[in-house]
Amino acid sequence: MIDLDVFIVSMVFISPILFASFVLLDGNKITINKIFPVISILISIFCTILVWKKLNLSESKVIEINEIFYIDGFSILMQLMIEIVALITILYSPQYLAKLYSHRKNKFHLYYSTILYSTAFMNLSFVLNNLFLIYIFLELSTILVIYLIAFNLQKEDLKASFKYLLFINVGILFSLLGIILLSYFTGTLIFLSNISFYVASLPKHIALICGVLFIIGFFTKSGLIPFHVWLPDSYSESPSPITVFLAGAVTKIGFYGIIRTVSVFSFHYLEIQTLVIILSSLSMFFGAVLAFNQRDLKKMIAYCSISEMGFIASALVLNSYMGILGGVFHLINHTLMKGILFFSTGILIFAYGSSKIDEIRKSVGNISMVSPMFFIGALAVAGMPMFGSFLSSITIFLALTESGFLLTSIILILSGFISGLALLRTAIFLFWSKKEQNRILNKIQLPTSMVLSTLVFTFLLIIFGVLPEIIYPLLEIATSGIIKMLH
Repeated sequence: MIDLDVFIVSMVFISPILFASFVLLDGNKITINKIFPVISILISIFCTILVWKKLNLSESKVIEINEIFYIDGFSILMQLMIEIVALITILYSPQYLAKLYSHRKNKFHLYYSTILYSTAFMNLSFVLNNLFLIYIFLELSTILVIYLIAFNLQKEDLKASFKYLLFINVGILFSLLGIILLSYFTGTLIFLSNISFYVASLPKHIALICGVLFIIGFFTKSGLIPFHVWLPDSYSESPSPITVFLAGAVTKIGFYGIIRTVSVFSFHYLEIQTLVIILSSLSMFFGAVLAFNQRDLKKMIAYCSISEMGFIASALVLNSYMGILGGVFHLINHTLMKGILFFSTGILIFAYGSSKIDEIRKSVGNISMVSPMFFIGALAVAGMPMFGSFLSSITIFLALTESGFLLTSIILILSGFISGLALLRTAIFLFWSKKEQNRILNKIQLPTSMVLSTLVFTFLLIIFGVLPEIIYPLLEIATSGIIKMLH
């Protein structure tokens, strides 16, 4: 008889796999394309919530099942975030694809099934205990995304997907080498439940080598400088809903790897912490600076994203409750901010067929559904009050300062200002400047699903800033789970 707990945990990733298979095999039916993906993600969300409730009732706040599954608060947070991003991406996609990718209509079922398979493998990796198995399923989810980046099969799409494949797969091999080296010198398979013990027992020079290997691997997966080369092109050339899926889900699994490995090494070895802080500072500053003069809107947002991810990485190695809490909170806020900005850009592309700033400016008017949402996203990136990103940025700033990294905390504030300024300047240029040809966006019939999808992220970003107590229980249990693993 199947244990109920095992069944519920398993359904989180089995549901997307089953429904993805239905879509793949019989996907020419429109109802299957549109309904099955949504049902599968809703089932996953429901099961994740059930596991969260069980976790809250657990005295240890960790669920371990037969050395196969290791589930803590951070596992739950990652699953919920990826599931919500996948759900909103799927809801946003139908009319966007119907207009801009009608020539690929007979491949829409591959598009949706790939999203579901990728979500399933990410969800599975978040509950596994064995570090090697986590690597395998993170890698599978990465490989699948290549098809989504190259979905249009144009020259630039194929170049971006090849660059993604090359850098991500070469980069993540360093993580595999780290796992092999760690297992070799400890003489055993490494599980999340005991990784801190084995890392502490390593000879220092071996531990530092392993830590650097994990940094290279998971920083590449997250797109942090200097391992970011694949990210701007992949974000720019992908269909806009897939850009949100990349920014809100796929790159976040890099941070999952950072927390499960790099943060552990940082806890025991100051040299690893210092290296991550230096690389994070570079990402913050140069990401913001490179964003400033971009003439493609999606590339501008991509470089701002690199800068913001530097905030997160720096916080997750501080080994303090405040630092990890701020990093986890900003992980969520980054997903919401980039979701708003990329979805808003997708609406502009839907209306005007381009992400080039100068081309959009020729047509877009100053009264539109997209302009207030884009401005909110830009203000949030700048760290303005009333948004969740303000609270997480301030928390990271205070944690960095308290830990003695004053220069990095100053770079954080400066980078947020530069990124916000770049986006706000662009928003004013697009929506408020006078134009000879002023065709108002509202005159174009915008799909309700696309607008509502963007509004969902906008609402969450505001509500988490005004009423952070709503999200705090999830942040607290995630932070406590990370700290428990570190010790």
